[in-house]
Amino acid sequence: MNRTIGFTLSVLIAIFLLAVLYAGPAAGQAGKLDGKAIFLAQKCNLCHSVPTQGIERTVKSEKVAGPDLVNVKEDAAFLAKFLRKEADLKGKKHGKAFTGSDEELGALIAWIQAQKK
Repeated sequence: MNRTIGFTLSVLIAIFLLAVLYAGPAAGQAGKLDGKAIFLAQKCNLCHSVPTQGIERTVKSEKVAGPDLVNVKEDAAFLAKFLRKEADLKGKKHGKAFTGSDEELGALIAWIQAQKK
């Protein structure tokens, strides 16, 4: 009986340690989201160019073309509201509401603000 309990405890401890080790790298990645990947996943490149990253907008129509996103001057709080369609810029709302998480939005905004010529 003692052998069975000892064996069971050993297996449970091994499983626990493997779970902790396996979750470690994933937990580390959560804190470091890739703004460029989010930009592309949200299809921001349909309307916006980011020449510093070699990203050109894919839409040819000037009617829906958004501005080049290098040297953006607005602060992060305003950009978050604007991208969620909660604020206007020059009397207009953003064309498409951002649909990601708050963390993804923060990473995207930080990445955009880092794009300088």
